[in-house]
Amino acid sequence: MNESARSTAKRRPDLDTVYTINEDGSRNFIHTADVSGRWQRRKTIVYTLLILIYLSLPWIRIHGGPAIHLDLPGRTAHLFGIAFTNQDFYLVFFLVTGLGFSLFVITSLLGRIWCGYACPQTVFLEGVFRRIERLLEGSRERRLRRNSGPWTLDRAWRKLVKHGLYLLLAAVIAHAFLAYFIPPERLFGYLRSGPSGHWVPFGWTLFWTAVLYFDYSWFREQTCLIICPYGRLQSALIDADTVIIGYDEKRGEPRSKKTGEGGDCVDCFRCVSVCPTGIDIRRGLQMECIGCANCIDACDAVMEKLDRPKGLVRYDSHRGFTEGVRRSLVRPRVFLYGTLALVGLTVFASVALRRTSFDVRVLRPQGLPYSLVDGKVRNLYTVRIQNKTDAAETYFVEPEAGAV
Repeated sequence: MNESARSTAKRRPDLDTVYTINEDGSRNFIHTADVSGRWQRRKTIVYTLLILIYLSLPWIRIHGGPAIHLDLPGRTAHLFGIAFTNQDFYLVFFLVTGLGFSLFVITSLLGRIWCGYACPQTVFLEGVFRRIERLLEGSRERRLRRNSGPWTLDRAWRKLVKHGLYLLLAAVIAHAFLAYFIPPERLFGYLRSGPSGHWVPFGWTLFWTAVLYFDYSWFREQTCLIICPYGRLQSALIDADTVIIGYDEKRGEPRSKKTGEGGDCVDCFRCVSVCPTGIDIRRGLQMECIGCANCIDACDAVMEKLDRPKGLVRYDSHRGFTEGVRRSLVRPRVFLYGTLALVGLTVFASVALRRTSFDVRVLRPQGLPYSLVDGKVRNLYTVRIQNKTDAAETYFVEPEAGAV
């Protein structure tokens, strides 16, 4: 069975298998349906802001240098006007610890909001690449129908233009990523002069362009399901008071397509067709759920058409769904993660802000620590001065008043 036919196979998600992999091990390609609503509008704003920040940070100048610049050959890093050398590498531990536990705090409170709203994989895939696909190939039904049929001129030119744009965008994202390591002005100079003489950055650009094109054009949600370990940490990071996306089983069951019979769920399968990872949220919280809220907007639209209350699928805690009580924000895990995050970020910030623009080390040389000259004892020292700025500096070493 080819890719197109496998994509159209009618299959319902279950809890025992990964929806994107068929029984024979082949790929089950997901084609998400269009969805609109309040959460989609909010995500569009967030995605746009994050993409603009990502593209603009290397161009923003602070104290004459880029806002973020990682100079690997020079073993220095510039973060918002502060220069760090290889001697400051120990601070990476506190920065990573602080940011890591900050993510744990957010996860404990709001679930996988990072995955649904801020992860680069989601931001570019859902905010850019899937939208191009919908623009060129139409709705989910049209894509499935066209892919299941024979190759035609209409299908060919749409695929060709789509993948051409994918490749172009992958190159743009790769160059933007490289601008964090090579100043943008120099990077554009490399582009104008060609790859000759700049084979290393050219090779890295080709590599990341290929990786990004492969990821966003083919691998897609498999990155979240197979490669990323974050989803597998959820059982250790969340509890009954964590905000998750869930299905109100008490209100929705039993499912019935007939008005006036059963619960509010009409089993329209709409929540599944819009899910970027292909799960059925009605089966409970699952590792594959990235918290994108597509199913919320889809279900709310159906409820609105049926003149029923919204919120059958919504953001709430497990206690909220099962007991109908308000969630608690003050919990031991939140306090623990918050304390560790605060310690890491405080140590990093306090040391970084108190750093000087240069470093002086006075060392005794090897061998005799002193010498005799004309009957006088002279102590020997080696003075090493390290300039931590980008500009050339001149330093003067003078003895204190009264020193002999």
